[in-house]
Amino acid sequence: MNTSLKPASARVFRGLLTVLAVIVSVEAVLVLLATVLAVGQFFGHGAKVEADGAAYLVCLAIGCLWVGVAAVGLWFAQPWVRGLVITWQLVQLAVGVGAMQGLLAGPLVGILLLVLGLAGIGLVFTPAVTRSLARTPSE
Repeated sequence: MNTSLKPASARVFRGLLTVLAVIVSVEAVLVLLATVLAVGQFFGHGAKVEADGAAYLVCLAIGCLWVGVAAVGLWFAQPWVRGLVITWQLVQLAVGVGAMQGLLAGPLVGILLLVLGLAGIGLVFTPAVTRSLARTPSE
């Protein structure tokens, strides 16, 4: 972070980045919970098609790792994390829209995913977060 900033500006930078880190960390915990529940359901009740169940678990595990790495990167204000967070939030928006459609629609889950996704994207593109995640010349 730039040391020539006034203390109030530094607090805003760190504050918005912290809010984004909290949002992504909550998402990471929710994806981890979904993964654990899916594993339990898969091994407890099986799947209609074993390959589909296994592919679903692999996708959940990849998503869990992805958002977990993004959360850790945000807490350490790493510049490379911006692309991870933007991509994750776009995936989350797509899942949120999909959750509100179809036979097994869950509007509450869809709205929660959309709100978190829009908040995350909005925060990533704020000037304060952009500056705090920017690379410094020494990097």
